[in-house]
Amino acid sequence: MKNIKLQIAYDGTSYLGWQKTSLGPTIEASLEKVLERILQHPVTLQAASRTDAGVHAHRQVINFFTTKELLNYKSFKISLNQLLPPSLVVLEAQEAPQNFHPTLDCIQKEYHYFICKGAVQMPQNRLYSWHCPRLSKLAEMKAAAKLLVGKKDFSAFCNFKNHVHYASFVRQVNRIEIQEIFPDRLLFKVAGQSFLYKMVRNIVGTLAYVGMGKMLGSQIPAILANRDRRLAGITAPAHGLCLHQVKY
Repeated sequence: MKNIKLQIAYDGTSYLGWQKTSLGPTIEASLEKVLERILQHPVTLQAASRTDAGVHAHRQVINFFTTKELLNYKSFKISLNQLLPPSLVVLEAQEAPQNFHPTLDCIQKEYHYFICKGAVQMPQNRLYSWHCPRLSKLAEMKAAAKLLVGKKDFSAFCNFKNHVHYASFVRQVNRIEIQEIFPDRLLFKVAGQSFLYKMVRNIVGTLAYVGMGKMLGSQIPAILANRDRRLAGITAPAHGLCLHQVKY
């Protein structure tokens, strides 16, 4: 039995997220279908991040076990990509140690979020960045971002779901960077070991509120202390978010 590690990339626009559901297409179901066709046996996939509907990935990491003898991983990758839809590709395929787990062994995930702050957004970017034309206070956003770095209780930045239960809402955010990559485009980089449900999008939405003048950055310590989701900013739309990389 071999433990196989894949690095994959996808455009999440037409998917209902990573996790399988009967409601529509998902990344997990699409990849599982092709793997089972090639390997000729059922597979169970595990992913570093269970991305939500509409969220993209530059380098998602997954694994599965197989009894099939894979002699050439380059050929295996080519075979997968020939059968997968164009919106989902395998970047790397390799054998991993038996105890490798893409979620439990992860030491850092980095997410990127794109915002267009221009008066208009180019049509080709509309599925990959959030249009916020009133966002102008870049220095205030950067100062506010520093208040969210570190080990803190992020209850106020978590959207609750009935089936999601956390032993703790404390998370370590290693880094938040805001870069002006073009005069009208911002890139938010958010890195940490793990995140609560929609935490990254809520961080971006809150910082965007600061950038639009709807909230003061100085309010963030009180928002964290009160642990009340209603006090933080909007949940940023899914389509601007991308899982950039996972470190082990």
